[in-house]
Amino acid sequence: MKRINTLYMQSKITGMVLCVFCSMGAFAQTTLEECQRHARENYPQIKQYGLLARSTEYSVSNARRAWLPQVSLLAQATWQSDVTAFPDEMMTAFNAMDINMKGLNKDQYRATVEVQQNIWDGGSSHAQKVAAEAEGAVQQASVEMDIYTLRERVNGLYFGILMLDAQAKQNELLQTLLASNTDRIKAYVNNGVAMQSDLDAIEVELLTARQQLTQIEASAEAYRTMLSLLTGHPVKTLQLPAEIPIRSTAIQRPELLYLEKQSEQLSAQDYAVRSAVQPRVGAFAQGFYGNPGLNMFKDMMENKWSWNCIIGIKLQWSIGAYYNKKSNLAKIELARQMIDTQKETFLFNTRLQTTEQERAIAKMQEVMAQDERIITLRASVRKAYEAKLANGIIEVNDLLREITAENQARVSEAAHRIEWLKNMYDLKYTTNN
Repeated sequence: MKRINTLYMQSKITGMVLCVFCSMGAFAQTTLEECQRHARENYPQIKQYGLLARSTEYSVSNARRAWLPQVSLLAQATWQSDVTAFPDEMMTAFNAMDINMKGLNKDQYRATVEVQQNIWDGGSSHAQKVAAEAEGAVQQASVEMDIYTLRERVNGLYFGILMLDAQAKQNELLQTLLASNTDRIKAYVNNGVAMQSDLDAIEVELLTARQQLTQIEASAEAYRTMLSLLTGHPVKTLQLPAEIPIRSTAIQRPELLYLEKQSEQLSAQDYAVRSAVQPRVGAFAQGFYGNPGLNMFKDMMENKWSWNCIIGIKLQWSIGAYYNKKSNLAKIELARQMIDTQKETFLFNTRLQTTEQERAIAKMQEVMAQDERIITLRASVRKAYEAKLANGIIEVNDLLREITAENQARVSEAAHRIEWLKNMYDLKYTTNN
C-alpha cells in the first residue's frame, strides 16, 4: 500500500485540528476511544455479563451436587388382600406345642429413611458441568458480539460530527471571504465602478452561506445528541483521531469467538451422549421403622413394630441410550460442519471487506496528495479574479464562481482527511486488531 510521507501527514493532520477546532479549544476534547468505552459501559445489555455468570455458576453448582448423598424420606400405610402365612399343618403343630403364632396383619406400616451415594456415574455429572460452562460461554460470546456493534455506531456518529464541524468551519471562512468582498463591492458601487446588482449578487451568496451554516450546525447538534445518548456523557468538542498504522489484517472479530464457543458446546454434547451409555455404580443405605420388619418369622410370632436396616451397592446400566447414540453423534458432527462453514463464509466476506477498505485508504491517500496544490491554485485564481474585478475586466458572478470553487476545494480537503481516517477506523473495526 502506498504511504504518504509521515511528517507530511502529521503536519496536515495538525493543520486540520487547528483549522477545524481552534474556535472551540477552550473546551475539553473527547476522544473516539472514550466514546467507545462510555458507550459500552452505558449499554443496557452489558448487565447481561453478570447475570450470565451467575446463571452459569448456579448450573455448575447443581451439577457438582450430584456427588452429594441423596437423602429421601418415605412413610406409607397399606392394606393388602393376603399376607404370608404358615401352612395349616404347621399352624396345627404350633397350637399343639402351645405356641401362639399371631401371623401378619393385612394392614402394614413403614417409615423409611434412604441414603444414596454415587460411586461412579459414567461421567454424567461432569458432562452436565461441562455443558453448563459451554452454554454460559456461548451466551457470553453472543452478548459480546452484540455489544461490539456499538463501535461501528459510535464511529459513524463521531466521524459524522467531525465532517459537519469541518464543513461549518469552512463555511465560516467562506462567509469571511464573501464579507470582505462585499465591502469591496460596496466601495465600487459608491465610486460608480460597479452596479447595485453586483452587490446584490454577492450578498445573496453570503445569505445562502449563512443559511447553509444553520443547517450544518443543526445536523451536527442532532448527531451530538445521539452520541451523547449512546455514551451517557455530554459530547461537545471532538478530537480528531490519530492515524492508525496498519500492521496486520488478521481477523479477531467476536463473531469468530462465538462460533468457537458453539463448537465447544457441541463437544460438550458429544461427551454427554457418550457418558449416557456408561454404567452407574452407587451405594445405598435404608433404614425403616415399621410392621412387619425384615424378620418375617419373628413378626409372625410377635406382630409388633421394629427397626430394620439394609446396606448395599447397586449397578445400573441402561442399554436404551445405545439406540440413539450413533444418530445423536452424527447430528452433532453435522452441526459442527455447519459451524465450520459459517466460519469460512464469515472469514471470506470479511477478507473481501478488508481488501475494499485497504484500497479505499490507498485511493484517499492519492487524492489527498493533490488537495494542497488544488487549494493553492484555487486561491491564486480567486485573488487574480479579485484584481480583475477591481480593474473592471470581469463581472461579479465570475468572482463568485471562483470563490465557490476555492471553498469547495477546501471543503473537499477536510472531507478527504476525515474520510481517510474513517476508512482506517472502519478497517480496524472490521479486523478488530
